[in-house]
Amino acid sequence: MAEPVAADAGSRAPGYETTDASAAMLGKVAVAVVVLLIAVFIGILILFKVLDYSLPILLDRQPHPLAETRQQASGPFLQLDPPRQKFDLQAAEDQVLTTYDWVDREQGLVRIPIDRAIAILARHDALPKSDTTTTGTQP
Repeated sequence: MAEPVAADAGSRAPGYETTDASAAMLGKVAVAVVVLLIAVFIGILILFKVLDYSLPILLDRQPHPLAETRQQASGPFLQLDPPRQKFDLQAAEDQVLTTYDWVDREQGLVRIPIDRAIAILARHDALPKSDTTTTGTQP
């Protein structure tokens, strides 16, 4: 901490500030800040009015040919019950990953559980080999 400066024995200075801030100067600064804020607000309003008028003129382009064919949404798609929807999604994913089912019956294509698929690949030595001795990140 800084040591207080002691007044000299011959000096009449008390060692601290003896005057207050000028109230007139503080008032002038406050008025200047208010005037500046009002001027900025008015300037922003004018800028928005000018841009609102001139931007459509400057950006007058032909609409994309497919703009009229796009279907408008009937309303926002909201999640009515996010925890329940997450539970349903996880249940559907678990059902796909853990059960047998036909993908294409005509071609004889079957979906098998993921654990069974990994076991079959491991038995046939078809799993990709990972090098665990190297350190660092791989791309």
